[in-house]
Amino acid sequence: MTDSNTTAPAARPTLLTVICILSFIMGAWGIFSGVKTMTQDSSAILEETRTAMEQAKADLGDQAEGIAGRMMDSAMEMAEKTAANAKNIGLTNIILSLVSLWGVWLMWNLKKNGFWYYLVAAIAGLVAPVVFLGGGLMAMASVGFSGFFTVLFVILYAVNLKYMH
Repeated sequence: MTDSNTTAPAARPTLLTVICILSFIMGAWGIFSGVKTMTQDSSAILEETRTAMEQAKADLGDQAEGIAGRMMDSAMEMAEKTAANAKNIGLTNIILSLVSLWGVWLMWNLKKNGFWYYLVAAIAGLVAPVVFLGGGLMAMASVGFSGFFTVLFVILYAVNLKYMH
């Protein structure tokens, strides 16, 4: 005999399951990336980048004065700022990834407040590169690219809020 007042726990929708799994993977990657950024020898990487950029500009010749040259200059500026702020960038990546993962874990368990943790981490994740790298062409292109996926995931999670309590 079953009690009619007992209800089965709500099932997690497939879409929510999929985006949570993808978010868990990206959160783990964010932590790994943050640790790597904090611990790598940024001066050696910067010198390699500078050498590669100078060689690429030399290979372009006269075309290096156009948009391609400006993009390379912007990429070099971004590399320099990344090297100068490596520890702060890495630590920020780790913290934001942990906040995001906490939010995703809560949403995995159908807790609506997880969305707000995720949203704060997502917005901060778009602001942080501008703070550390400035508003250069390549930095803004990077923010735009990641911003597309950030907005997409926020929308997908928002659509699933109705299944959370």
